Amino acid sequence: MQELAFPRRKGILAPVSVLVLLILPLVDLLSTNGSCDFPSGWTGEWYQYGKPPFGINTTLLGDRTCVETKDDKYIVYFSGENCYHCMIINKRHDNVIQYREGWCSPERTSLDDMCNMITSDDMLYSIFRMHSKPIPCPFTGSSFMFTYNRGYGECTSPISLAEKCTDESKLLLKYQACPDVEGTESNTEELQCLAVWNDGRNKYLVGTLKGRNALGNGRTYRCFLYEEKAHHQGKIYLLAQSGDPTCNGLTTVSEGSPTIKLTKVDKEHKCKYPAWVTQHHDWHSLDGTKVYHFTNKNATLKVKPQSQDTDVDALHEEKIVCHNLEQLYPNDNMQGNKVKLIAHVTSGCDIGYVCMIFHRRDSHIIEIQQSDQKAIMPDEACSISDPSTMPYTTLITTFLHQRKCPNPGRYEILDFALSHVLSAAASRRQRRSELSETTKRRTWQDNTEDEECRSTHIQVGCTSSDQTEMIIANTCEHEEIAYYCHGSWEEKGTWYTIASQRNPEFSIGLGGGGTFCFTMRQEGVRDKASGRSGRLKQQEQELWLSRPSNICQREAKEEWTYRLSSQGVCEDLTKAASSVASTPPSSSLLSLLFTLYVAAYIATNTLRVLLSR
Repeated sequence: MQELAFPRRKGILAPVSVLVLLILPLVDLLSTNGSCDFPSGWTGEWYQYGKPPFGINTTLLGDRTCVETKDDKYIVYFSGENCYHCMIINKRHDNVIQYREGWCSPERTSLDDMCNMITSDDMLYSIFRMHSKPIPCPFTGSSFMFTYNRGYGECTSPISLAEKCTDESKLLLKYQACPDVEGTESNTEELQCLAVWNDGRNKYLVGTLKGRNALGNGRTYRCFLYEEKAHHQGKIYLLAQSGDPTCNGLTTVSEGSPTIKLTKVDKEHKCKYPAWVTQHHDWHSLDGTKVYHFTNKNATLKVKPQSQDTDVDALHEEKIVCHNLEQLYPNDNMQGNKVKLIAHVTSGCDIGYVCMIFHRRDSHIIEIQQSDQKAIMPDEACSISDPSTMPYTTLITTFLHQRKCPNPGRYEILDFALSHVLSAAASRRQRRSELSETTKRRTWQDNTEDEECRSTHIQVGCTSSDQTEMIIANTCEHEEIAYYCHGSWEEKGTWYTIASQRNPEFSIGLGGGGTFCFTMRQEGVRDKASGRSGRLKQQEQELWLSRPSNICQREAKEEWTYRLSSQGVCEDLTKAASSVASTPPSSSLLSLLFTLYVAAYIATNTLRVLLSR
């Protein structure tokens, strides 16, 4: 190859030659530095115990600048001490890097000379990626029993429990205190798994712990050495936990702070939900906020929130597994219309046992009571909760059948049962004054007390032969609001009725897709005399009716909206009205005269017989 020829002047270097001589050292320096890059996959923010968080990019690792590299060896310039040293860096996982480093030297020597001074006995440093993506925890199974040792003896009784959360990257550790072992206490910690790797025969796990014993305000990093073994009860996992946010000192699973022995628990479905519940696999709450799905094996219920106002990430799907049936009374076959059971609930990392009672109201209407407090052990679930205080949730299927309405008849609206309901409703009406007049007229519970558009009477089951409709009439151009009844039940003298509006487009502000719960109750208010003498007294009954609601209120007296006075049974009023309408006045008079004639004839004959004796 022909060499480059530079112009020369005798005794003097040409300007181009001078420029080349000046650039060559710079090019040599750039070639040396330019060949040293940290892997781009390390880029991000990292945490190391004892240091503030720092960043890594292709040229910088915190305050160290990459100068030369070969395989896993790096010569770096440490600006803080103005010196060079070697780092042997190993990526264990996308979220974990470990390294050893040599002495810092003011003079840079060869890479081999500087790195050969590092041995396996030197300190191993671990750095953890911050804001990293979690991984599923490496423990097969969803539930575990475990014992633990903090250096004062193994805590075995009572047994501690561990359970996987809805997010499989999280494991909930429920420590129990052993009275006879020092250093044990009842505590719950949440482990989130971030990285796993093998180093020879050793298996390592890095995660964050959040709990009462965790350092700092939030989560703290911990490293685990773990080992999986076969056992007659199934798989067991032996873990040794580091005492600080490093992986130092973990050489055997029998030494840690603490050591933990996890034993997998195979949770068999000990019971199934009632057949009258699982005949429909999909239900939804009356207020439309939750969907309930029973799996094909009828032992697992999944509850999914439907709220659109809450951040989706904050909403956890509940998994409720039937654990065992409970008798409500002696000789209860647990197959009736009311079934009590204990269930295991997992919602995020909120895990435990709850007490549940299922009520069959109709083939497509059920109610569930569920305890708010979760128990660690199943035997405690129903003993720590009072069933009488557990709230009711009404569930319905997508398609509802029409059913006979309770307390059929025609009623006149007397007034509101509670005056403060009236004043509260009036205030709400003023706030909604921007609604159109037509909408106001057709939204019953918003304007029931409106003097210009006032409800006057209610018909229950009078408009059809199957008595499945409830009609609310008012003074607004003879408009009516009609509801279809879908099922009713009675508790302590109060009737609960599930009904849907016949014209759901007018159910503004009610929610729940136009399906509601009405409550009715007969109230005796006073005795009234019947007959001229006033000797016979009869208690006058009033029907108290609530406004339509998205929940079936219990013992909620403020929900009573109307006092109704009965005007008779539908059939009696209908027959009387049709009889009067179809009978001419002349025929009525003839009938009366004929009746008087027959009565006089009978009386005369009777008197004759008595006198003859």
